[in-house]
Amino acid sequence: MLEVIIAQYGLVAVFVGTFFEGEIVVVAGGFLSRLGFISLCWVYITAFVATFLGDQFFFYLGRKKGTSFLEKRPHLHKRAQKVHNLIHNHQNKILFCYRFLYGLRIPTLLAMGTSELSTKKFALLNLLNSFVWTSIFVFGGYFFGEFFTYLIENVHEFEKEIILSIVSVAIAVWLASIILNRKEYN
Repeated sequence: MLEVIIAQYGLVAVFVGTFFEGEIVVVAGGFLSRLGFISLCWVYITAFVATFLGDQFFFYLGRKKGTSFLEKRPHLHKRAQKVHNLIHNHQNKILFCYRFLYGLRIPTLLAMGTSELSTKKFALLNLLNSFVWTSIFVFGGYFFGEFFTYLIENVHEFEKEIILSIVSVAIAVWLASIILNRKEYN
């Protein structure tokens, strides 16, 4: 489904998907480049620009509106305080690793925007981080495209394993969320 959207809408789909948490979109773009549907060079450039601009946008949004937004949402404010503590104690590590935490990129950027982190430092490290992230996911999709193609073409051979894996992961995530929510609200 995602591949069809990217094949149909091309670089616009890559840009929009990458701007908002785009790991899967970027891998799919690299994969479609491998299959010849879209230019690898343009997927890379588009993903790089979109991820850099997206992170800058959410950082600035946090800088301008983050404090009032978080104060109205106590459960998020509590989490943002944890991020502030992490930023204070491990600033460079957080600045490099936040992008690789699937599903936490935007909340972390909003929290970083509300911190005392300098805009200039964030922009410079975001530029470097965007380059590394884009390279890993675009080229990962491109070079592992043949492997994925094999899996897709032969998925019927792995149906039982795939279903068991999906069910196992779903149960593990469900149990982990129950345990974490109990600890958080107790």
